[in-house]
Amino acid sequence: MKKIFLLVVLLCNVAGYSQEVLTVIAKETCDCLQAKKDKLPNLSGEDLKKEVGVCMIKSYSNHLSEFKNGDKVDFGDSEGMRKLGENVAIKMMQYCPNVIMELGQAAQKDEEEVQKEDAFVEGVVVDILSEQFVTLQLKDQNGRSYNLLLLDYFDTASLLTNNEIKKKDKVKVSYSEIELFDSKAKEFRYYKIITKIEKK
Repeated sequence: MKKIFLLVVLLCNVAGYSQEVLTVIAKETCDCLQAKKDKLPNLSGEDLKKEVGVCMIKSYSNHLSEFKNGDKVDFGDSEGMRKLGENVAIKMMQYCPNVIMELGQAAQKDEEEVQKEDAFVEGVVVDILSEQFVTLQLKDQNGRSYNLLLLDYFDTASLLTNNEIKKKDKVKVSYSEIELFDSKAKEFRYYKIITKIEKK
């Protein structure tokens, strides 16, 4: 939904482009998308995003001569194309708001899926420190060192709590990053928090 609200906020910034030609491009993009959705009713969110771009660029190309020279956007100008896309999307809200809602939902779903996928590292256990929190020290195959904290419960946490993992064991550790206050350094810093651990 953040993307949708962003588009609403951008309503105030639609400037520099001919409003009439933007309206035409928005209508044509909506018609183009509707035709594609009629043919392919089960378009995924990712495919819909691609089709929006294809339809918009096709319409923009057809009406390029109607833009003032200073308002024309080169296809290689990613920032310019992004702004044009935002301005057309705002106009599209008048003609096919359902498409904009679908795009917003697809973007939100993408964000949630990215958040669900924790990062991971594979390597050899260098040490396991038991202080206020258990810290797993790991070194990957490139020699890079990692300090990972055991803060939350997860299915395989018992491998650590029951001392089933020892120094020199090969493990795969999934983790998320959170910002915590380091009382010694007197500053906030990011810590890697273990979400899953597997012996290799």
